[in-house]
Amino acid sequence: MTTLYHVTKTTNVSKIKKRGIATMQSTNWVKAGSGARYGNIGEIFAFEDPADAVRWAAKWDWEISRNMGSGKVSIVVFETDLDAWEKDTADPLSQASYKGRWLKSRISVPPEQIIRSDKVTLVAIKNALSFS
Repeated sequence: MTTLYHVTKTTNVSKIKKRGIATMQSTNWVKAGSGARYGNIGEIFAFEDPADAVRWAAKWDWEISRNMGSGKVSIVVFETDLDAWEKDTADPLSQASYKGRWLKSRISVPPEQIIRSDKVTLVAIKNALSFS
């Protein structure tokens, strides 16, 4: 089993802990300019490196709240078998500066595989940036 990191809105965390990370949900990620959504309905996304997840979460927090470290974005940490995951090829320019792979899967993550969730705070962001 491998540990991965899924970025979500903090309001989703309690449901995820009860039901797992479900497929067949509309993606939260929108392409600048076109407004089209990244990924397909049914895909879930995760990061291999925790600092990458924090940096992405900080970016998203800014997009949705005009704040970084607001606590409105969390990272769900879970264990999974990598056989069900493949490289996410969307947004290769952003991925170029990251440490680990960005991954996607069409298989849900059951709640038993969830280890914990962490709100993304200013302290978490500073720590992630200091390890870059």
